[in-house]
Amino acid sequence: MKDTAEQTWSTRTLLAWIEGHLAERSIEEPGLVARWLMSRAIGTDPIHLYTDLDRPASAQERATLRELVKRASANEPVQYLLGKGGFLGRQFEVGPGVLIPRTATEGIVQHVLTWHRGLDRDVRPDPLWIADIGTGSGCIGITLALQLPTARVVAVDVSVDAVAFAMRNASTHEVEERVEIVEGNLCEPLKGRGREGCFDVIVSNPPYIDDTRYEQLQPNVKSFEPALALRGGSDGLDIVRTLFGTAPKFLSPGGVLVVETDDINATEACHIAESTGTLVECRVLKDEFGDKRFVRAERSSA
Repeated sequence: MKDTAEQTWSTRTLLAWIEGHLAERSIEEPGLVARWLMSRAIGTDPIHLYTDLDRPASAQERATLRELVKRASANEPVQYLLGKGGFLGRQFEVGPGVLIPRTATEGIVQHVLTWHRGLDRDVRPDPLWIADIGTGSGCIGITLALQLPTARVVAVDVSVDAVAFAMRNASTHEVEERVEIVEGNLCEPLKGRGREGCFDVIVSNPPYIDDTRYEQLQPNVKSFEPALALRGGSDGLDIVRTLFGTAPKFLSPGGVLVVETDDINATEACHIAESTGTLVECRVLKDEFGDKRFVRAERSSA
């Protein structure tokens, strides 16, 4: 995109140029990315782009677009370029150093809400204590706090960057009084928190990509998203094993644990949960795409 005296860069011409430029570089869904980048540059949403396709772009808008297109052409995730990612209809601030929310992960929230609705109203914990292990942007824990007004959430992440994003997202969604963001490794920060050190719900989207599959990831993931949030060891289950080994100690009797896993090792992860001896009703659940994605278990009441 070069500025010339003869060329008028309107929304229409810019969208066509960006889409073609990205398509030449094999960027997925170039038309969609073009609309997002254009919306970001001129400060509107994709739908309203089409209300004035012949609107001329200012010099500053064109300069902003050039930088965004350059980064997109290098496979940088569009969510990082926009500074936000969607999760169950809400927007969460994201950027380099934090995992981008995925649609599949929304199933964790759905399964917890289903479990909560199934509880007898007379025995529902109040407040409902939730721990979110490896919170990243905070999308899971914050969404649960928004969906469950009686919930109190402790969201943990080992990454300083992720903690900062989660804190800002909790503030943006106005739940910072009910969502405590804590820096630390897995379940260690749960000691002394919750209800006498225990939680009614523990959720986690831990690193679970095995070494072989990690090397095969798309460049927009492997080259930009934090390896710390993705890599789960040689078989992808290193963190999952640790989590199932420690989380039951912090789970109240009858409480529920929901952990996201890779579809290729979900069954093995379920066996690991069963082998703890303290988790019951262990089963694999699918995400909305039909993939084996979650292991759900409960703490024995005995």
